[in-house]
Amino acid sequence: MALEGLESLLKGLEDQASWQTQKQFRLVLTHWPKAVGFAVARKTRPVGIQRGTLYVATATAAWAQTLFYERFRVLEKLNRHQHQPLKGIRFSSAQWAQAQSPLRPNSQDIRHPSYLGNVPSGPQAKADADAEDDHAIAPLTPIAAFQRWAYAMQHLQTAQVLCPRCHCHCPPGELERWSICAVCAAKQWH
Repeated sequence: MALEGLESLLKGLEDQASWQTQKQFRLVLTHWPKAVGFAVARKTRPVGIQRGTLYVATATAAWAQTLFYERFRVLEKLNRHQHQPLKGIRFSSAQWAQAQSPLRPNSQDIRHPSYLGNVPSGPQAKADADAEDDHAIAPLTPIAAFQRWAYAMQHLQTAQVLCPRCHCHCPPGELERWSICAVCAAKQWH
């Protein structure tokens, strides 16, 4: 048996009838930035195709509503490259958090003055990972959820600085930007 490259294996799989949707979705991903423009592509992410309808996650509900009115134009551009045309597009902000890829983090979050970085979720995180079975996480009890939140807040406060005006913990970026915390800055502006 001869060794084949990954590209040829994927092409062989995609040529099977059961893999046609995956092939269609790969084509959408390839042509998405050109169909909607690069600025819009940064705020949107195709997440899947079901029954000929493309589902797209958007950063906000406003983006979903705006793109709803442009859906026919976008469909026309995408269908130029499809063997089997798409029937429709659905935009929703509901899947944006799940659609965020670790390879493409939202760069705006990092520049915001209140950005805190990655927060460990505490001792409960290991228990949740151990409870994971076939990618289904057991629901947290209210007490466990509160403990996770409390641990995260305690950990955050150890890395934060004190506001010179109210002496509360705040992200260092807020002090760099306004010299006081965001709450004190908002009070000062009103």
